[in-house]
Amino acid sequence: MTTSTDLRPRLPLPVRAVLTLLAMLTAALSPGVAMVLPDGPARNVLFGVCATLTGLGLAIALVRGIDRRPVAALGLGRPAWGATLLALAVMGGCTAAGTGLAVVLGLTTRSEMPDVSVWTFLGGVLLVLVRAFLMQGFPEEVLFRGYLVQSAVGRLPLWGVTALSVLVFGVPHLLSSAGTSSFGQQALFLLLPIGFALLATAFRLRTGSVWPAVAVHGGFHVWWWVATLWVTPRPETLGTYYAVVGGVLLVVGLAAAWWTVKVMRTP
Repeated sequence: MTTSTDLRPRLPLPVRAVLTLLAMLTAALSPGVAMVLPDGPARNVLFGVCATLTGLGLAIALVRGIDRRPVAALGLGRPAWGATLLALAVMGGCTAAGTGLAVVLGLTTRSEMPDVSVWTFLGGVLLVLVRAFLMQGFPEEVLFRGYLVQSAVGRLPLWGVTALSVLVFGVPHLLSSAGTSSFGQQALFLLLPIGFALLATAFRLRTGSVWPAVAVHGGFHVWWWVATLWVTPRPETLGTYYAVVGGVLLVVGLAAAWWTVKVMRTP
């Protein structure tokens, strides 16, 4: 990854982490302007466009205004197609493995497919893609894995960069209920974002590109939705379900992070 030669005083990393969180919150709230449109596909797409443009704009403002570095430091200029496709495949494999294990353990029930038209189903697919990539995957990754990671590289060891990226990313997910009804279930739910954040950070460090991280994040939401077409977690075992699927992601994420740090340390 590119290093900076700017010797001017900079804000400490904890402050940058807070700014990243505030930028993420702003991006998450920005789709509110789309409420002027009637409910439908156009409004949903505008939701995603608002979040994406806000996240991108704030990431650029941070990297240029705070770090005094070029926009390229965000990792947007490297498509890394192979790694991006691999990230999507890995997320699909993790979701399938975790869901399959949950089925074997009796934590799910068979989903009932609604009787809808093809166009209604395709509209649902579009909504999933917009939410997965435009509303969450891209704006969050360009901030956490784009801005925050590049800001920490060279100032922390690689394991420290990974820990910072994952822990700061986990903070807003403390507010995500995800259907949980207790603190214990909420704690188990956190295994999911922590697991794919480890994977996203590993891909970002290894490739220097933010796009595989976007694929990890957006891919998680897409594959999760695909899994719900097959099975639904039982309400009474929701926490265990999160533990099983999140545990798979966490193990794979830790393995990817360990391998990345080991390889990048090798001369």
